[in-house]
Amino acid sequence: MTAAQLAKYVAFSRISATEARREPNELYGRMAFFVVILGVFSSLWRAVSEAGMPLAADPKSLVWYLAATEWILLSAPPIHVEIQEAIRRGDVVYRLGHPVSYVAAEFARGLGLLAVRAPFLGVTAFVCAFAFTRWTPPLKALLIVVPFGFAASALITALYLAIGLLAFWLQDVAPIYWVWQKLMFVLGGLMLPLEVYPEFIQHAAVFTPFPSLLAAPASFVLGTSLMTPGVLARNLILWSGATAFAVSWMFRRVVSDVTINGG
Repeated sequence: MTAAQLAKYVAFSRISATEARREPNELYGRMAFFVVILGVFSSLWRAVSEAGMPLAADPKSLVWYLAATEWILLSAPPIHVEIQEAIRRGDVVYRLGHPVSYVAAEFARGLGLLAVRAPFLGVTAFVCAFAFTRWTPPLKALLIVVPFGFAASALITALYLAIGLLAFWLQDVAPIYWVWQKLMFVLGGLMLPLEVYPEFIQHAAVFTPFPSLLAAPASFVLGTSLMTPGVLARNLILWSGATAFAVSWMFRRVVSDVTINGG
């Protein structure tokens, strides 16, 4: 990719980021949701601990773990919704002739939204987690979580792009998204570390990208990392490559089908 081509996609990201800053209502909603969910679960885990029931980790660490996983997930913009609507309206067909890649442009737009959301939600996560626990994990752990969390959010955005492209064949991708969301909840360890799940779920999760997206980055705040930073970086690179290949293959099929059917 040349510098001129790259500049086009940077422009998509910049425009998307500007729009997100001018229309912050969705961001405010996600920030409010953050406050509610961390408040509820911090009270729940504290009550469970005081009742003498076993927990996977210290209640304070679990609050920070949840703050990290929710930050990663909520920062990723659900671009599959807009892609689905664009496909339904037929707008995508008209964009195929533009001198930019449709999928790359949509991904660049998603990254622009992510660049705006991630810092605000990250600060919200930190402030809320500290307010509810009066404790912070070691600085080293937080410095590891932030870059890996942002990379994981970017990969989630790419996966949303792949889900959106399925609308060419399915028309409505909501059922696919619901299944994907539930897999993130369980195999990704959204609410609780994977270690508390049955062994067969832990073994199944290894063959999916979900642990690398949520549980592994967030596990550094627990002090018992699911995988080393090197292994996590390798996994994110491999799954990013697999996602890029899948999206590229899907879009080539789309272009081929549209060409054969005359648009």
